[in-house]
Amino acid sequence: NLNMVPDKSCLVCKKASNGMHFGALTCRACAAFFRRATVLKLQYKCKQGNSQCNIDGRGRYVCRQCRLKKCKAIGMNEEKVQLDYDPTYSFRGLLEDSGSEEGSTPTGSPAQSEYSPTNLSRKNSVESPGIDPSFLFTFSPKIPDKPNMIIDFSSLVRKIETCFSVKTLNDECELEVLTASLEKFRQGQKSSSDVSFLEKVDVTTTVEWLNERIYKYSCWFASSKSLMSLPMDQKMQVFRSSWNVVRTFERLELSVKVFEDDVIKSGCMVLTDDSAMKWDKTYVDLASITELSNQYFNKLFEPFMCRYIDEVARPLLELKPTTEEVVFCMVHLIGLDDAEFTPETREACEQMRAEIADQMHTYYTNRTDIKMYSHRLLILMKLVKSMKRISRDKSKIKDLIWLFDVYHADISEPYFFEMF
Repeated sequence: NLNMVPDKSCLVCKKASNGMHFGALTCRACAAFFRRATVLKLQYKCKQGNSQCNIDGRGRYVCRQCRLKKCKAIGMNEEKVQLDYDPTYSFRGLLEDSGSEEGSTPTGSPAQSEYSPTNLSRKNSVESPGIDPSFLFTFSPKIPDKPNMIIDFSSLVRKIETCFSVKTLNDECELEVLTASLEKFRQGQKSSSDVSFLEKVDVTTTVEWLNERIYKYSCWFASSKSLMSLPMDQKMQVFRSSWNVVRTFERLELSVKVFEDDVIKSGCMVLTDDSAMKWDKTYVDLASITELSNQYFNKLFEPFMCRYIDEVARPLLELKPTTEEVVFCMVHLIGLDDAEFTPETREACEQMRAEIADQMHTYYTNRTDIKMYSHRLLILMKLVKSMKRISRDKSKIKDLIWLFDVYHADISEPYFFEMF
């Protein structure tokens, strides 16, 4: 039985192997790594720059370029990689290497979205190295004697802390609990024919929405026993850093469910249960907190909206993910930037992702007819990577907004003042 080789080590990482994979004796994790690199045509950079890194034992920070080089050196054959099925394929093993995309880039790039009201191409995106970021905020004078607007999220913080204080004693499958929580979150959503499309929204109304929506997302976070096992300050740190990217993905996916290809064609997106927007027609009127025009902000952020539609909404429309698959992606977006997390917090996030991975395997096997699910997993992980890339690129613009004091407002929780 090739799946049981207890006395043999993986020829790549020296850990226990479990059989032959793609022509060589390896563990499932190294097989999954090789499969993923082959299918997605990933290219890596050596961490030390000499292609001689020690990769024994794997681990999160192992050099991927040297790991892939070792895979090929021991005889793993790219021609034996099958996109649809590998009988020894490990669900968690594929995920193990998917948490960080540093140094890896898929060779292909998606086509530009049909939605592009100002015909912005990727060359004109704010991520382009040809644009000097200092040009973005050259002039934002504050009107003399005009008091700053007060935007206070302190009551929201207290509500979230109360929500996070409830002990989670549930021993149910975390995937099922998070899925049920998301379904409850969405149960009041109106159909495409019943939602109202908005045009201009003022800052006060936007802050009211943020208070309501952020609290709803905190309730979803609170259904995770992994996250709720952390101390309160760490729970809040994870939530502050993750809620917006989780929100953006969740809204994009729900928008595809509600509006289908109108998301691609017209930039339609669900905002709340009964309201929606169009990228080129709906805007937040920021006149009360800045002298910069609304068109100026549209120019800054529209390229990112195009990327969301192009790189996330379009694949979602084709994939039609189940709610469990949506939860899987949301979980993988939690802890996007974990550099300031404590080791305990990082471990909790990694443990949650690992448990969800195992539970997804059970879900596919026992509750769906999708038995050859690896291709769906690859698409889901590409969606997660796209969300991370866009979010990180967009954060550079947001950092400049705070650096140049563009908003003339006293904001108690800058992490919660996220409109774009």
